[in-house]
Amino acid sequence: MIRPRIAALEAERYVAAPPQRVWSVLIQQERMREWSRETAWQLFWPRRIRRGTWSLNLNRSGWYVWPTLSRYARVVPRRRLCFYVFGPSAWWTYDLEPVGDGTAVRLRRDLSGHRSSWLTIVVAAIGLGGAPAHDRRLKADMAQTLEALAEAAEDAQP
Repeated sequence: MIRPRIAALEAERYVAAPPQRVWSVLIQQERMREWSRETAWQLFWPRRIRRGTWSLNLNRSGWYVWPTLSRYARVVPRRRLCFYVFGPSAWWTYDLEPVGDGTAVRLRRDLSGHRSSWLTIVVAAIGLGGAPAHDRRLKADMAQTLEALAEAAEDAQP
């Protein structure tokens, strides 16, 4: 079976708050379960997010729950937060760019080699309706995550 090439998934949202305030909210990764429908639980080691921080995660979609392990690879304050998820071989990146009085936030998921891992293909087939169906839901969830992040940053005290 040949694994097809998979394009990156991307969502973008303007946030009416400066990059410093958006960053102060984004770096609170333990709040991801508030913002992302797929994140059910996370444990960070060490607790402070920095390059090298590990994250043990439980994800969910409907009735299906599965674990993942992540490691933060790039942490550039007020600019970029990037982590790698082992198993699906996926890079998740948040990029922040100043725009006027606010911030453009881009969330991107890139697969290593631009292909789903065999583990992803099997896991998605068992409980997620297949990798293509899961990616379609994931793209919509990414937009919702950015919406929730924007709301939290815009409501945060300066």
